Amino acid sequence: MFWWTSVSTYPEKPDCEIEAAVAAIRTSQTRVALAITGGGSGILPHLLARPGASRTVLEAQVPYAPNALTDLLGTAVESSCSPETARSMAVSMYERAQRLRESSAMPVVGLGASGALTTDRERCGVNAIYVAAVDGFQVWEAALQFRKGGRTRGGEEVTAELAILATLTEALGVGVSVKLPLDPDEHWTMDRHELGHLCDVLERTEQPWATVDRSGVARAGGPVPGAVVSGSFNPLHAGHEALLKVARRCTDRPVAYEISVNNVDKLPLSATDLGARLAQFRDRELVVLTCAPTFIEKARLLPGCAFVVGLDTASRILEPRYYGGADNFECVMDEFRDLGVRFHVAGRLINDRFWQLEDLSINGSAADLFDQISACEARVDISSSELRGRRNA
Repeated sequence: MFWWTSVSTYPEKPDCEIEAAVAAIRTSQTRVALAITGGGSGILPHLLARPGASRTVLEAQVPYAPNALTDLLGTAVESSCSPETARSMAVSMYERAQRLRESSAMPVVGLGASGALTTDRERCGVNAIYVAAVDGFQVWEAALQFRKGGRTRGGEEVTAELAILATLTEALGVGVSVKLPLDPDEHWTMDRHELGHLCDVLERTEQPWATVDRSGVARAGGPVPGAVVSGSFNPLHAGHEALLKVARRCTDRPVAYEISVNNVDKLPLSATDLGARLAQFRDRELVVLTCAPTFIEKARLLPGCAFVVGLDTASRILEPRYYGGADNFECVMDEFRDLGVRFHVAGRLINDRFWQLEDLSINGSAADLFDQISACEARVDISSSELRGRRNA
């Protein structure tokens, strides 16, 4: 076990709190590549010295010497401890993460931290730690300045490690807040700045999917929901909300709506259209955003997830022509099974008749993947297209 070495007058952060944050980070599908210089590298054992750490960390570097930092960034920096250096390190590690990941289906984040802590020589600059995390959509930038002489080197190290962990948990959006034990005259800030539009980042395959939280902030990847309701939501209506209630009954994990910027039967969403769709969920529900037009592509991004869909969507999933014929259809159904994916299907009122899953012709090899949602659980008698028609009438 890694032990803190702080002899600060501040109480050490209990290992259980650190481990709770690290455990939350490990629920995310997003992998991180990080580089730390000047202080705070003691957080690395917490991230690495556990089974399965490779499912979280792609790479960890400690470019401590000036030449090592220059080698990482490709250029010398004016100061090894500055917000600009931390951001440059984060960008470099984000680019490395894209090269190091196993496939473009893996969401990634790059993190950089540059510090200047108490040392055994006279130094003119401030004692501080600057941290940045980049995921293509935005950069998270954090800064903590210490009061010189207020802490021992060990005490500054502990707090710098917590600053790095706080920035990482915020960038990953894992629902854990790491608190820093600060003196009244110590200053801690964290800001977020947008880098690229959601559509552009996804279509460039920089990121395969994102989670948009209830405040409208999109983060690369995230924990895979237990169930999602997929659709175009143009507009969101009571039928979709009924399906989300069913989704909650399917799992004890978080649930979400899912929107793809690409659809096999429709034009790609524009930035304006996507913004309007996402605005409907603000302060209400999580949204998973993908660039996956087919459900097998969605399933590859969200293994183990249950998809809650309407009958019309289920009929398309069961249509062999979307997979290039019957043989490929069988292979895709097997892959759904291997990925641990299931489909829960709600009935639909069509031409004054309520149709359910049992009314579809389902190939026997696919039947075990589909469950019928009873009409008393969720009955969808309206569609988005009908609502648009009424609105435009």
